[in-house]
Amino acid sequence: MPWPRCRRNIGFLPSVTYFKPAGVRLADLGEVVLGHDELEAIRLKDLLGIPQEEAAKQMNVSQPTFHRLLLSAHEKMAHAVVNGKALRIEGGNVKIDEKFTPPCGWRHMCRQGWNGKATPQKGDILSIEKGGTMKIAITSFDGTLEGKVDERFGRSRKLIIYDRENKSHEVIDNMQNMNAPQGAGIQSAQNVVNSGATTVISGHLGPNAFRVLQSAGVEVYTASNMPVSEAIGAFEEGKLAKLTGPDVGGHW
Repeated sequence: MPWPRCRRNIGFLPSVTYFKPAGVRLADLGEVVLGHDELEAIRLKDLLGIPQEEAAKQMNVSQPTFHRLLLSAHEKMAHAVVNGKALRIEGGNVKIDEKFTPPCGWRHMCRQGWNGKATPQKGDILSIEKGGTMKIAITSFDGTLEGKVDERFGRSRKLIIYDRENKSHEVIDNMQNMNAPQGAGIQSAQNVVNSGATTVISGHLGPNAFRVLQSAGVEVYTASNMPVSEAIGAFEEGKLAKLTGPDVGGHW
């Protein structure tokens, strides 16, 4: 009997799962199927730039397994592009992070036999219907609304996740990233994405952190030398400046 494989953790579900060459009928096309675990390997390594060791840990696989997933994904994508095949994203032995809510397409995934607990939460549905942001992540020195906004994103001491719907908040300890030799911005950004926040308020962001947040659809606003509560109020009044790109270099 073969040894059972552990399910691979993924933190992303694509809203688009089918790509085809323009001007070619579906009936005339061959297909290449890319698994969700292969797509996750591509996302972590090629898009977010996460080191292979850390990416493998996030997926709950060994480094050799992660490397094989990456090679398989590259080969399939190359085959589809070079030979004019359609590319379908589906399947894979995967488990989605329970804190992640897909932006759309979750019902389709369930019809395809999805086993993850990818059920939208009430706040997420309201956010989509109203077109507003329900949760905001604010970098903080001390984890209180009265304390100052920490101007360092990746190496902030705390992350406050503020729920605009019910005016409540929770605190995420981010201390483990303060002295990290590398990857602090990426990990802090992943903490934000996992929290369900769709807006970040901080002082400055480096390129890696900004790329992770941008790929997850998280907007970034800057606040300097003010309490967290004041920054939240300024955001709701439309007084904070929105970042359209990183404003400091890496390892800031």
